[in-house]
Amino acid sequence: MNLNCHSLPHPQHLQNLAKGSLDQIQNLTRALRLWVLLRWLYSDNGYAIGDNFTYHEWRQAFFSTTHKDEKQEDIQNHQDIHCACNKTTKQCLTDLEVNLDEWRNALQKQIPIADSDIDKLLEERLFAQVRKSLQSDFDLLVSRKCLKQLENVTGRSKHFCRVEELKIFATSENTASNLTQTKQAYIAGALGMFSFLDPRYPLLAEEFSEDIDENNHRVFLYVDYVVPESSPIQDAVDDIQSQLQEIWDSGKIQPVLLSYYSAHQNKIKECAAYPVCIYFMEHAKYLCAYGLTPKDDINWYKYRLDRIKSPGIETLEWEDPRVPQLLRDQHRQNKLYTPKTVNDKLKEAWGCDFYKPKSLMILRFEQNFHDNYMRGINVHETFTPIEHQTVFELIQQNTQDPEQQKNLLKTFKSRPSTDTYYRVDYRVTDYYVLRWLRALGSKVEVLLPWDLRQQIADEIQKTYNLYNN
Repeated sequence: MNLNCHSLPHPQHLQNLAKGSLDQIQNLTRALRLWVLLRWLYSDNGYAIGDNFTYHEWRQAFFSTTHKDEKQEDIQNHQDIHCACNKTTKQCLTDLEVNLDEWRNALQKQIPIADSDIDKLLEERLFAQVRKSLQSDFDLLVSRKCLKQLENVTGRSKHFCRVEELKIFATSENTASNLTQTKQAYIAGALGMFSFLDPRYPLLAEEFSEDIDENNHRVFLYVDYVVPESSPIQDAVDDIQSQLQEIWDSGKIQPVLLSYYSAHQNKIKECAAYPVCIYFMEHAKYLCAYGLTPKDDINWYKYRLDRIKSPGIETLEWEDPRVPQLLRDQHRQNKLYTPKTVNDKLKEAWGCDFYKPKSLMILRFEQNFHDNYMRGINVHETFTPIEHQTVFELIQQNTQDPEQQKNLLKTFKSRPSTDTYYRVDYRVTDYYVLRWLRALGSKVEVLLPWDLRQQIADEIQKTYNLYNN
């Protein structure tokens, strides 16, 4: 297929590419870049890179050998005048034999745009974009069905191929046409805040609008995320998550083989497991999977995505001997776990490590701190206040050692009668729970279980020793 017949970037075609309001200048600029990119990919120059290709292969053919795309500063200071990153929009369109006056007239009939704004756009460097933005352009072309992303390829890089028919150049309905521009921008902004959760969210945001008014968007989300933004690590995490999503979307979910770095063991372990879902908690994204864990047992495990070292997600056939027999039995009996299993377990007890055994915890809060900071907050479904008599009974019921029971009851009786007590089911040795307790310091006291109470006391003593020298 050749796109030379589309010698004019018709406003309707640009509208279909942008799927947003073209009178927003950034939408128009990107739509033009996508149009120029399509003209190149479906030209003789584009076909020269092969029937299927990666972003890296396209970049090598499209830009000069001295082009760098990691930092905007490198692109802006690039001295090679022949590199595509230094071409203005006007040069790009002129090279494609676009009649600029004809295009200008057609555009102004479609949208209210001043000549000065068009002139400014024509002088912009159309492809002076960092790698992340240009990779997003390719993903957007896939979502517009102008390219196809190949599946079952090795390596981390995405492979693309051309489509037989570019339906984008036919009149199509704007999926967001029933929303006002203000609402489209609001939805795009909300999706943008959650972009760290799912690499598909930025593309979904662009389906609504690319015009995010930062001066008037007044609801923000701040999270601690261990993966640096716009980094190779984030690219690898997004790639792994996209591959897993493709497996889940296929309807034929198979076990996967992961090379995983275990920080606890300080080594890379190979694990064959059944992938169930991904959740974000405690600064990172985790794959919840059931199978052979880094501890060499058969159980649930949450794999931090940035510690998966596999060059690609390798799927295994169910008959593969690397798949644990217990997992094969579950498949044969149609009893494989689902995301609901994980959610149900998270609701059963407080903590991230939903597969660990649960136990009862009793916490004490001094009255003023409780009334000002703890009353009415949601820690967990099982986090509930209890009467003093209930505390007494639970200590008796859950402390088998007579000496420990005696000490706990003595401690309980010595505390002010105005204090407030809570019970909660928690996951034993769960690090998230320990961090929460440490963060409150002396504002919270663990009465049960005895082992956890002693562990916290020992840690406090060690910390005191550090600062007491």
